[in-house]
Amino acid sequence: MRWNFESTKFFVFLSTAIVANHAHSEADWVSVVWQNDVFLNVDGGGYTNGAFISLFDVSAEGSEVYTEPYLTRTLSWMLDEKDMAFSEQTLGQMMITPKDIKKSIPDAKDVPYAGLLFYRASHVVVDANRADMVTVIVGMVGPSSHAEDTQKFVHKVVDSPDPQGWDYQIKDQFVMALGRSALWRHELSDSTDLVILAAAQVGNLKSSVSGSAILRWGSGLSESFVTSTLSYGGTTTPMAVNGGWNVYAGIESGYVFNDIFVNGDTPYKRQFSELHHEQFAVVSGISYAWQDVSVTFAFQDIKPVDTVDQSRDRFGSISLAFRL
Repeated sequence: MRWNFESTKFFVFLSTAIVANHAHSEADWVSVVWQNDVFLNVDGGGYTNGAFISLFDVSAEGSEVYTEPYLTRTLSWMLDEKDMAFSEQTLGQMMITPKDIKKSIPDAKDVPYAGLLFYRASHVVVDANRADMVTVIVGMVGPSSHAEDTQKFVHKVVDSPDPQGWDYQIKDQFVMALGRSALWRHELSDSTDLVILAAAQVGNLKSSVSGSAILRWGSGLSESFVTSTLSYGGTTTPMAVNGGWNVYAGIESGYVFNDIFVNGDTPYKRQFSELHHEQFAVVSGISYAWQDVSVTFAFQDIKPVDTVDQSRDRFGSISLAFRL
């Protein structure tokens, strides 16, 4: 595994941010999420893998006083105080690859090899059937993300073709994004509801606006609807809590102004790297929770971010959450 000075600086920054905030708060839940296109028998051609670990601090749980993450405090003026609040801190890695990973020199017309290592902090306030969230993401794209090492290791374990074109991945670059989203829950019956989410994000990582609607059927829906706020950005999935369960399906539509995975610099000149600004996605999943454990299986089918890529980005995810 390669290591460099940029990697060291970024990991020091991440460690300092997480430890500093954890010293003033106490995590109530932890979740682990793995996303991969292999779940849908697809390998390469857009978003191919993501792994995330998240810590959640809920104001209504635990003996410690709830403390908002440091990085979101400059955005808190956007939110009104509510009876309940919770925070999310996520450390994650994600990657995209061109369709043909056997080529030593990637097709200049396809999406590039790109990896992202990031830290995300979110602060959410909840009031009855409404939730509001602010989010800050900081990260590093390029070799310092170590996405190449991750993919080669996974492919060796599962006996998949060794990706050949990582020498042409997006160059090292510090990225960040600021996000704001709002969610409304509409109860349709005792066992069904409709969750509406509006979101906006700005930064050199990605700038976009979007709206989504999720139809859910199950039990304990009023307790779990707030988890849908974190689904924006793809690092977590809506999940059931406190003995509830649900099956859900939804759609998301939006407009992307810039995306580092398409617009980022590569060591070769990309001849046709146009961003597909209009985006559309279909999501579905099933989630079941005991008192202290929740498990979710989810699927996403997303329109390609690059106009040349004719295949949709399809991937599945497994999420496990545990009360601490």
